[in-house]
Amino acid sequence: MTDMGFAGDAKKIMRKRFIAGLLVVTPLILTFVLLRALVESIDGLLRPLVIKLLGHGYDFPFVGVMITLAIIILAGIFTANVVGSRFVKWWEMLLSKIPIIRFIYGSANQLVQALAIQQNKSFKSVVMVEYPRKNIYALGFLVNELQSTQANRSAKLLSVFIPSTPTPITGYVVLLPEDEVVHLSMTIEEGIKFFVSASIISPSKLMQKQMTEIKAPEKQSQNTLNEGFADEA
Repeated sequence: MTDMGFAGDAKKIMRKRFIAGLLVVTPLILTFVLLRALVESIDGLLRPLVIKLLGHGYDFPFVGVMITLAIIILAGIFTANVVGSRFVKWWEMLLSKIPIIRFIYGSANQLVQALAIQQNKSFKSVVMVEYPRKNIYALGFLVNELQSTQANRSAKLLSVFIPSTPTPITGYVVLLPEDEVVHLSMTIEEGIKFFVSASIISPSKLMQKQMTEIKAPEKQSQNTLNEGFADEA
């Protein structure tokens, strides 16, 4: 029995170590594969053009990637001045009038701008809300605070982004009253790991954050938004 118990414990330890190693190695492999595919695609696209224009003397590995980086830097320098900024606005207006290209370019532009926003300007904190119905909880990111006005009464609503798993760049945005949002002590990085790993990487306890500027949420019975307005009146 002792040997069997020792074997069982060893099996559990090995399983945990294997999963831990898998969580470390898998992102590295995926990153390498994606970067390699990206580099090969750019190189394969631009290398023939370089050879045709400049000759075989400029045919060397990663020439396409180097040209792409140079174009990006030059585009950044060009758009930093007034003329370049106006040209970009004109170009975006022109593309917005082409049906199919408008959708593709607009979606890609919004995605890049969302990823380029600094972390402290996009997500303020990790929160927990009852979603999609009562007694079912979901984690999300606090994005913004809004004022809603109905029947000449205003109330504060919190905009919460609930990401999808395992790609947290997509998800749902819900507006909730302030007292229905629980602020957690998790960092933004811990929240992203939570979604990417499908909650495999998560703290053992979800601790409520002690809020100073924002009132700490209190447990209450189910209320509608209109009841909240009536309470404030």
